[in-house]
Amino acid sequence: MASVALSEAEKVYIVHGVQEDLRVDGRGCEDYRCVEVETDVVSNTSGSARVKLGHTDILVGVKAEMGTPKLEKPNEGYLEFFVDCSASATPEFEGRGGDDLGTEIANTLYRIFNNKSSVDLKTLCISPREHCWVLYVDVLLLECGGNLFDAISIAVKAALFNTRIPRVRVLEDEEGSKDIELSDDPYDCIRLSVENVPCIITLCKIGYRHVVDATLQEEACSLASLLVSVTSKGVVTCMRKVGKGSLDPESIFEMMETGKRVGKVLHASLQSVLHKEESLGPKRQKVGFLG
Repeated sequence: MASVALSEAEKVYIVHGVQEDLRVDGRGCEDYRCVEVETDVVSNTSGSARVKLGHTDILVGVKAEMGTPKLEKPNEGYLEFFVDCSASATPEFEGRGGDDLGTEIANTLYRIFNNKSSVDLKTLCISPREHCWVLYVDVLLLECGGNLFDAISIAVKAALFNTRIPRVRVLEDEEGSKDIELSDDPYDCIRLSVENVPCIITLCKIGYRHVVDATLQEEACSLASLLVSVTSKGVVTCMRKVGKGSLDPESIFEMMETGKRVGKVLHASLQSVLHKEESLGPKRQKVGFLG
């Protein structure tokens, strides 16, 4: 992960400010930076989204392809995650520098979506044991400015909201052989319900307090962080500690409560923006990479 060098005086300044609920950029401990969300930014995908959170820039593309259901879940489709850490995000990602971080993020996404409530995978089944839709979710880190996991989870949820899967009919002839027919009507498609798709809230322990949406400078002052996966109803679906420091049980409980509280507000704001953008239809102005 991208890191930044700070002097001891700078660290003391940041830590003392957090204890007074006043961060370097003027935010409180539970405040997010401005989040910019734009969907449908990549034309050759089933769904896409770009999220900018401070100096963190994430692009997510979802591609729907036909595959064979897994043996243990014959009547469900499934999701595959791939994370690419662009060398332009930070010099530390040059060569194979970002591979470990990409694998870590992908494994975290698998853990979040490894339950029946996140996405209704049965809607991705075409013919049990034979055909299903496989959603390949590709995440590209364009710029790294702190709080990667939160930004990626927001971008993944926005891209899944934007995903449109062609409607399929299975035709069977007299001999019993099956033929698959895809609808060529772009409006005749399946939409995924993302109401229960969780977002990750990262809480960084700095001194005796914890903050959400930490910048690179604040992450450098934190020895331990807690990733809390929260649904729009405030239900915690997954939790993971990162960093070499330790967290006492009381701090973990407080961080979970903060994560649930902040997560519900984040979900409400994101859903509002996504529905508002979709209501504009083709009239909406696309910013893309030129904005």
